[in-house]
Amino acid sequence: MVARKVTDTDLVTETANQNQKTFSKVLLMIPTLNEEDAIQDLVAEAREDGFSNILVVDGFSADRTREVAVAAGAVVITQEFGRGKGCGVRTGMRQFLEGNYDLLSMIDGDGTNIPSNLQRLIQVADAGRAEVVLGSRIRGKRDPHAMGALTYVSNLTVSFLLGAKFFHLFTDVQTGYWAFTRKAVEKLYPLLRSRGFEIEMEIFVTAQREGVRVREVPVGFRARKGTTKFTFSLRIRNLSCAMGYLVS
Repeated sequence: MVARKVTDTDLVTETANQNQKTFSKVLLMIPTLNEEDAIQDLVAEAREDGFSNILVVDGFSADRTREVAVAAGAVVITQEFGRGKGCGVRTGMRQFLEGNYDLLSMIDGDGTNIPSNLQRLIQVADAGRAEVVLGSRIRGKRDPHAMGALTYVSNLTVSFLLGAKFFHLFTDVQTGYWAFTRKAVEKLYPLLRSRGFEIEMEIFVTAQREGVRVREVPVGFRARKGTTKFTFSLRIRNLSCAMGYLVS
């Protein structure tokens, strides 16, 4: 009997089948606010990459974000708890816990995050090597001008200091890429209170304090579509929040 040669097509099919099996247990959450320019392509890209459970948590968009996301194939809900990204993330976590999913993944809705890169995070969480996995844009490949020098330096500095507080090295705790096991969400969700962009730091710090295993992996980063909402005043607020965590 002659063994059949394994072709590139076989390998692609095997990978696709594995992705489908893994991603069937995953809820992909995308918090949004006025992301009409990006959300259609982002949802379509995520579906092509194997994500069948896509939840857009909208923060009271004034444009057509909701309609465009639904047309692209996502389930759309309006966030609770108030306005701000933190309220959206917490709403998505609660929705996850009400469903029959094993893993929760998250990316930003502005097109900067690459859905296929979530596979790296999901594999680490699914294999039990961590309960929370974040994607480091600092360690990964970034498009030219996708991240300004000020953002790069402030992210790296805050991440280094917060990581050092808990005796670990991290480079991008304010990332938009995340993956969580169900156990991690069950532990973290009741403790989270952030309403705005500081939610990522709160997730990181709370996980460390609660003994949740956290790892980071490199991910890519693209230039955003539309106008950024991360203003200078919000940057100062985040830095103030980071200082609060450092001294607490």
